[in-house]
Amino acid sequence: MTTIQEALTIAVRHHQGGRLEMAADIYRQILRVAPRHPDALHLMGIALRRRQPLEAARLIREALTQNPELTEAHLNLGNVLQDLGRIGDAAACYRRAIALRPDFDLALPGLAFCLRLLGRLGEAATIYRRAVALGPEVAETRNGLANCLQDDKRYDEAVSGYRAALALDPFHASAGNNLSIALRELGRIAEAERWQRRAIARDPTFAAAHSSLGITLQEAGRLEEAVACQAHALVCDPGFTAAYNNLGNSRQAQNRLAEAILQYRRALRLDPASPDAHRNLGIGLLLDGQFSEGWREYEGRLRCKDAPVLADLPKPRWTGEPLAGKRVLLHSEQGLGDSIQFCRYAPMIAARGGRVVLGVQPALQRLMKGVVRPDAILSGSVPLDAFDLHVQLLSLPLLFGTTLESIPARVPYLFPEPELAAQWAERLSPHQGLRVGLVWAGSPGHGNDRNRSLRLEAFAALSRLPNLTLFSIQKGPSEGLAATPPAGMRLISLSAEIRDFADTAAIAANLDVIVCVDTSVAHLCGALGRPTWVLLPFAPDWRWLLGRDDTPWYPTMRLFRQNRPGDWEEVLERVEEALRAKAAALPR
Repeated sequence: MTTIQEALTIAVRHHQGGRLEMAADIYRQILRVAPRHPDALHLMGIALRRRQPLEAARLIREALTQNPELTEAHLNLGNVLQDLGRIGDAAACYRRAIALRPDFDLALPGLAFCLRLLGRLGEAATIYRRAVALGPEVAETRNGLANCLQDDKRYDEAVSGYRAALALDPFHASAGNNLSIALRELGRIAEAERWQRRAIARDPTFAAAHSSLGITLQEAGRLEEAVACQAHALVCDPGFTAAYNNLGNSRQAQNRLAEAILQYRRALRLDPASPDAHRNLGIGLLLDGQFSEGWREYEGRLRCKDAPVLADLPKPRWTGEPLAGKRVLLHSEQGLGDSIQFCRYAPMIAARGGRVVLGVQPALQRLMKGVVRPDAILSGSVPLDAFDLHVQLLSLPLLFGTTLESIPARVPYLFPEPELAAQWAERLSPHQGLRVGLVWAGSPGHGNDRNRSLRLEAFAALSRLPNLTLFSIQKGPSEGLAATPPAGMRLISLSAEIRDFADTAAIAANLDVIVCVDTSVAHLCGALGRPTWVLLPFAPDWRWLLGRDDTPWYPTMRLFRQNRPGDWEEVLERVEEALRAKAAALPR
């Protein structure tokens, strides 16, 4: 007669040979004889992991009830829970395995992976480094560490990590593809493309590599090729949600919004909870002027991995209910321009009976004095006792049911400091003719800066127009260029005298027109009610809509759009013609 241990040995042999049905049948026979046998329960759970994960989890838990010291069972329960998307519970299982065996090299990467998914990147990287120290020859562990570094935007370190993984395993597909993504983030587009094509050459069915190549080609402006790559990724894997998202992004970059929206909806059919798909659909709908659904879908941004928002405040979020004197923190979540654009809703909160506390970036603190009481404008860390409810500024259009027709567009809603404006009026009074402010570049850290910013020399012809003086009000890394403009360019730089947006506002109040790219100064000057001319790339940000040279957000603003991707020359010719006409109309 075969003993239980002998039967278990035979079952494990089948299990290791991939004959799961035969192994499972023997485990069942053992459990009929010994229903609480921990090893049989554990191994039966492993055998059922892919087909019946809930039952697998139940069996492994029962095994641990019988023997809590079964280290491998804690590991495998963590694996099953990770498969089920229960990341926090999985991490707890891996921790218990490591507590029992601190050098358990199989549990460490599992724990690190879960911590990465939970956004705890520093802790995840520390655990991965422990795993690398225990198993320096394991390429997958090095790939996992590099993924953490990449998520933390430490791209140079990530590149080194991926190269270390590939040195151990030159055919590690994921490491090669991830390396290409890090290189793309560093702006090394040609290198990224080479790695992606190498991955595809080795495995033409590698959907993620086709999709990554599509993103790289899109960033290089090769839009039709990008579309083809995303379509090929979906041929390789019709269930690849990210490729539908990326295909939508490529179509949106071509201003083919109906097709972009269709792809985002397809992504959501596959993964209804996808925050990226909801956000992207929202952006496409808003760009198309479909505000009602667009604002709802745009809320997906708050769940995206890269969302720079205060998501975990231990106070309730305002959802539109009556306020009855409660203090509502309206906090910034994205760029300076977004804060300027959407602070217009602060008086509407007050009209609903709320007391506004405005949390903005330090550079805006002085400017915002005209929006709410000065003592209600905060920057940096906001004390919890300063507010009762909170909401992100960009969620206010949804809560107020904003449509194209109901945008609160009365300007000005921001104002320069009178004394400061008077000082600048005196400073600029010697300059006769048309006084034109210039901002040619946005923040280099902006995701679309390569498409929206120009070089200073592109504006040289404007400075030579008669009856016109060009002033630099540029801030940021490019402002120093105004001190030594290109040869023959007449430009007066005011940049060094600008400390924050209150200074820019006072200067703008004394300019006849501000010419700028799509950056925060455009929003500032629009909010001040100043004549503002904004130069837009072919595929603009969602707030500018399509097919119009005005904007319902800022009545005094005029938009100059590219007619072809990357063609700023024709845009500047139109700006030059319009400035020439405006300058000629002034009295000499």
